[in-house]
Amino acid sequence: MSAFERKRLENIAANQAILKDLSATAEKIIPKPAPKPKSTTSRKRATPVKREEPRPTRTSSRLAGLEADSETEKSKAEVEYEFAKEQSKAKKMRVSGDLNFKDVVVDGKKFTKGDDFLSGIMRGAQPNMRTFTKDDIKETTDEGLKALREKMSGLELYEGWEPNRK
Repeated sequence: MSAFERKRLENIAANQAILKDLSATAEKIIPKPAPKPKSTTSRKRATPVKREEPRPTRTSSRLAGLEADSETEKSKAEVEYEFAKEQSKAKKMRVSGDLNFKDVVVDGKKFTKGDDFLSGIMRGAQPNMRTFTKDDIKETTDEGLKALREKMSGLELYEGWEPNRK
């Protein structure tokens, strides 16, 4: 038996001893749950609920009084199919040249900031810019906010190692 295997077996035995000790301590600390008393009252049976028969979700066109091969229905379906086909073809078509924002905007989405729509979406502080100064800290009346601002202004980057070091 190698030294590694011997050490491994010793670790296993030590861990099992610790687990037994923990389980014994836990049994002393945590009380066993009290058994649930058996109820002697009999349960009343609920009366069965009368259910209505489900109505069909679809009805036939014959029962609705429509013609089986209506020319208007056929032409309407054809027009819708052709329109959908043209729409999908237009989406797949490549665009050469510059893109205009107004051509890219999805219908129903309106941006009030003009062509600079990202300014409305982006919120919060600008990266690498201070959001408050020492004068702002002095003028703050809320003690919790003042303490937080003082703490945040005292933070510095950790210089112990380069972040891109491997």
